[in-house]
Amino acid sequence: MNIRIGDIVRFISDKLEGKVTGIIDNNTVNVYCEEYGFEIPASVNNLVVIHSDVKPTKETSSTPVSGQKSVTMESADTLYVAFVPENFNNLMESRFDIYFVNDTPQTSLYSITFQDGEKYNGITAGNCNPDSTYLIGNYSLKEIDSIKAIHVQSVFYQKGIHPLKSAIDTQIKVSPVNLCKAGAYKHTRWFNSIALLRPLDKETIAKEEILETIPEQFLQKTPRKTEDTLHKPEVKQPVGNIIEIDLHINSLIDDTTGMENKDILDFQMDMFRKTLEHYKLRRGQKIVFIHGKGDGVLRQRILWELQTKYKRFNHQDASFKQYGYGATMVTIK
Repeated sequence: MNIRIGDIVRFISDKLEGKVTGIIDNNTVNVYCEEYGFEIPASVNNLVVIHSDVKPTKETSSTPVSGQKSVTMESADTLYVAFVPENFNNLMESRFDIYFVNDTPQTSLYSITFQDGEKYNGITAGNCNPDSTYLIGNYSLKEIDSIKAIHVQSVFYQKGIHPLKSAIDTQIKVSPVNLCKAGAYKHTRWFNSIALLRPLDKETIAKEEILETIPEQFLQKTPRKTEDTLHKPEVKQPVGNIIEIDLHINSLIDDTTGMENKDILDFQMDMFRKTLEHYKLRRGQKIVFIHGKGDGVLRQRILWELQTKYKRFNHQDASFKQYGYGATMVTIK
């Protein structure tokens, strides 16, 4: 296999490109599609490399964690709070290790506090060496939901002559909903499994697009849709017991103003999951999800979830005569 972590690849069967973030086995790799914000497993036989960097990126960690896959990752010269799930295949039920990560060449003198309303609960404080991690604790989704914000304060120290680095005083909030978005996770040099990283410097926070952050001025605002603009997907009964769900965004919402590609995809996937949850006890029920062929992104995401989160259901391409390659049929088991 000539595909390596960091290669930019294109899917042969779909109009989809991404970056290889991990090696699962000799025939399968993880590919992260940045434009749409999710990671999927893919067969190497279905990929072609369109760009590969043989030389390692500068400013990378010199020694990866023992057992860690080789991951090239440019230093962002900042601090992170990292969330590492114990069971990535079942994020809803998983517990999460929360880490403080020092991705700088200086020692961080830090304090970490959890906010609950107007009260602050001191959790830990100490020194974190350059390019190192510190385990804050292990928490369930319910416990994380009770944390209003994680407040981090840090000053930096380095012996001898060095550039002055501004102190950090900020707080972040990550909701259970965001922690359950598989596409938000990636491989890093610090952990054996994939992790969700939240940067703590304000300049980087301002660029974040997938999670809520505090202060409010760094929030990415997406206009909320009113009850008039949202509507249930059109449900048809084309043949006998088969239910048809049209996932085209125009069938789900009247106005997509302010929504980016990943927002639209999240909305479509949310409707897909809600439909399966609604019919999950109706054994033998057949549901046709119309996703269209397009560039294959929605189809790939649906197939990935059916192969990982909904293994108990059978799935196949829907009638080619009726839908072409634009629909998938799920049978509830």
